[in-house]
Amino acid sequence: MKVSVVIPVYNGEKYIKNAIKSALSQTYQDKEIIIVDDCSTDRTKQIVEENFKKEIDEGLIKYHKNPKNMERSYSRNKGVELSSGDAVFFLDYDDEWENTYIEEMVKFLDRYDIVYSVPQTFIDENGSIVRVSRKYVPDDVGKLVFSGYIGSPPATGFKKSSFLGYDESLSYREDWELFIRSYLKGLKIKVLKNNKVKVREHSGRSSKSNIQMLKNTLLIYEKYKDYVPKEYLHYFYFHVGDTCLRFGDLPKGWKFVLKSFKNRDILTLRNILTLLKRGFRIDKYLRLKLYSS
Repeated sequence: MKVSVVIPVYNGEKYIKNAIKSALSQTYQDKEIIIVDDCSTDRTKQIVEENFKKEIDEGLIKYHKNPKNMERSYSRNKGVELSSGDAVFFLDYDDEWENTYIEEMVKFLDRYDIVYSVPQTFIDENGSIVRVSRKYVPDDVGKLVFSGYIGSPPATGFKKSSFLGYDESLSYREDWELFIRSYLKGLKIKVLKNNKVKVREHSGRSSKSNIQMLKNTLLIYEKYKDYVPKEYLHYFYFHVGDTCLRFGDLPKGWKFVLKSFKNRDILTLRNILTLLKRGFRIDKYLRLKLYSS
């Protein structure tokens, strides 16, 4: 099975070399690497061409530059369009993989449509490990999906024929939306807890604090609220409520959280501690009101 590794990048001169090296060092041999440059204004292209000329000349690496900035969902979809593999794996330009990542993942794609490796290791700007997450991850795939625990593209491999495409209208949460859509379509998802993905934490990482993440979470809620299986609806409510609280929308957050409490399964120690941490942050609420006015 040939694997296409798609790396979307925008102004990634600081990390793109490491990401490409991570993909090239994979023990799985039958692969190609497709870099989709979203009209970078820095030295991304020069760095790729200077360091990987041999691989580009051999056709192992393909480099495509969008004519204008189109955002990451478009770039990932474009990479799939340009790919020639039977499977597609995504790697963000600032993240890295252990060298057996693809080898351990791809063997499940003869029986599953999607394989996901739960991200556990987080690295800093220099590549040093800053933390290893021990967060509880449910075995029930439906619970995982509707609790919002799943989505990260650098941890995801698709059978190409099963890839439904990222929603290009979403600039945030597009990864979670794709998993919801795939699950509701009946695609088979395999989840591994093999700790093979290294997520880089740095000041420029887009998901850290952008209010658009909250807005898109609410858009996804409106889109799918009538289609979530009843046994997972309370997890869906809690995740949406938790996201609202995280970004300071206390009234809306508590509204969703209280709806989730109709099922007592949601009252775990972890969830209660989360509410104590986020549910009373008046400072965040005031900042959100100021931002929205």
